[in-house]
Amino acid sequence: MARDRANIKTAIWTSQDYRDLTFAEQWLYELLMTHPDTNYVGVVDWRTNRLAAMAADADPAFIRATAESLQAKRFVFIDEETEEILVRSFLRHDGLLKQPKLSVSMVNAYGAVASKRIREVVTFELQRLFQEYPEWAAFRQEKVMALVKGKGTDMGEFTLGFTTAVTPLFRVNAGQPDPLPTTTATTTSTSPSGEGVQGERKKPERKLPATWVPNGAHIEYAKSRLLNLEQETERFKLHAEANDRRLRDWDAGFRMWLSKATPTLPKSATPWSPEFHRRGQA
Repeated sequence: MARDRANIKTAIWTSQDYRDLTFAEQWLYELLMTHPDTNYVGVVDWRTNRLAAMAADADPAFIRATAESLQAKRFVFIDEETEEILVRSFLRHDGLLKQPKLSVSMVNAYGAVASKRIREVVTFELQRLFQEYPEWAAFRQEKVMALVKGKGTDMGEFTLGFTTAVTPLFRVNAGQPDPLPTTTATTTSTSPSGEGVQGERKKPERKLPATWVPNGAHIEYAKSRLLNLEQETERFKLHAEANDRRLRDWDAGFRMWLSKATPTLPKSATPWSPEFHRRGQA
């Protein structure tokens, strides 16, 4: 059963995290929430050309850049391999978990998601909701509880440095809305509830260190997307030098760079020399 409406509460404007988003980020978030193809777990096809067609002056590059910014702030999660994007807190705010019939539709939509990573993120969010709201109707459904008992993974484990900390504006209690999280480049500790707690001040921005090289995660990601890692590394360094760039996390910056790169290699190509691979693992 396709959705014929979207539930966006006016209380969204009481969240400072949401109001701290740019106009473009708010527009894209609301588009994803209300898109006619967004399913009952908050997943829609990640096709930048199609999403750009929803506004007269949008283009695919704008959609990609805005979505990656939303991902860094934990509002969405993108799986490039399966071309799907998840609105992370969709199940929390849509209200369908309070309705038994729609809960069954949610389970069916979950099964149709191609991305293993997105399914694990959805399971993680379901597990959090079950801990906070065990009285919701969905959690009396056997099929829903089978999902809750599955493997859940926080999206931060998949985003390779995009979000290094989550600082809630207040502790979540039953009956209170979920705070939309803010991201900081800090060292964090974890509270018993599993929510991040801010530890230190933000790291200072700095120029690209002369000794910086791609790490193992970069190598594996480049392989999965058929990218020429040595070529992209050289372009990344030249761009940083030419534009006098300064970042807090250069590993995260390079991961963002690779996510925008165009694959140029045939599947049989092996552009990673053993020497370069060893340097990347160092």
